[in-house]
Amino acid sequence: MRLLTLLLSLSFAFSLELFPQMANLRSFPRQLEGERLKAWLLEDSYPKTRLYLGNVPLTEGFMKKLLENANLDAVPQQVDVKYGITLRKTDLKLLPTSLAVHKGNPEIDYNQYTVLDPLTPLAVLHRSKDGRWLYVQSPIMRGWLKVEDVRELNEEEFFRLLDLPFLVVIKPKLKIGGFEYSMSAKIPYLSKEKDRYLVLMPDGSVEWIKGEGVIEGYWQFSEDKAKLLLDSLLGMPYEWGGFYDCSALVRAFFGVFGIELPRNSSQQATVGRGVERTFNSYQELKELLKTFPPYRTVLYMKGHIMIFGGFEGEDPVIYHAVYGIKRDDGKMVYPKAVVKNLLERDGLTNLYKRIAAVKVY
Repeated sequence: MRLLTLLLSLSFAFSLELFPQMANLRSFPRQLEGERLKAWLLEDSYPKTRLYLGNVPLTEGFMKKLLENANLDAVPQQVDVKYGITLRKTDLKLLPTSLAVHKGNPEIDYNQYTVLDPLTPLAVLHRSKDGRWLYVQSPIMRGWLKVEDVRELNEEEFFRLLDLPFLVVIKPKLKIGGFEYSMSAKIPYLSKEKDRYLVLMPDGSVEWIKGEGVIEGYWQFSEDKAKLLLDSLLGMPYEWGGFYDCSALVRAFFGVFGIELPRNSSQQATVGRGVERTFNSYQELKELLKTFPPYRTVLYMKGHIMIFGGFEGEDPVIYHAVYGIKRDDGKMVYPKAVVKNLLERDGLTNLYKRIAAVKVY
């Protein structure tokens, strides 16, 4: 009971400690050491296994060309930081190429970091050798964006944008004037009249919208709101490195309540309060879950993260975006969607063997 009281005392009005790939762009340095930028450009890599670039094997020659296009030789000793926003929903890449890097299934693209919503603020740090890509720092990750998907701003415009009040999207997808936003995306607005908002568009224009599918600022947490959000996401297609894979789902859901999480599931599992441990039986995991608050608790196993949705009767509930998962009978199923599972009803009790952390945000 003491543990539960401690967990419930956590506030939703905070931002979690920033991880290395995350950044508070308000306090981001105006200049960077060139060596630091080079280290960032090389800090991540593909899995050490046989890979394909599009439809052909990823050879050392192809890899050399990708790295050459990253243009490390052009990084100066001191890098002057520029600013911008995303013009549309766009892919953030590990290296500057649109081709999928995969083991044989291009749906699992190791070059795909994440998807950024329109109007995402950016620190612009570098340009590729072919001039078609920009290396940027977004609030959640660094990576490469296509030049045509970025609108550069001067410093005054950028920081004025950061100071505007904003709406938060509470639908799985929301279209405004031809632009699509995902859950927890922030949309700056200039003024308000009753239930209408004059919102800023990515191209610099403005448009009046009704307050449908959005809220002013962050939502105050309640279990009813949490369940409403998660149920609205059910059936959304699984998209590796996009909206929605498992960690994007977790980040989008908690983002509505003002909790800024890292993009990677393994990093998400290291924040919050709770336990990092393995379990000897399903019953042991189930008894622990009875002491944890629903919709604020996540279950992590290597490569996958899930939201605990309480119990239906005596059956634990999880919400997750999942490509494929093995049932207790050994059969693989491929939802390729956001789903709600009851562990006992759906034959997933053996997940306890892979759970490595149970955390509350």
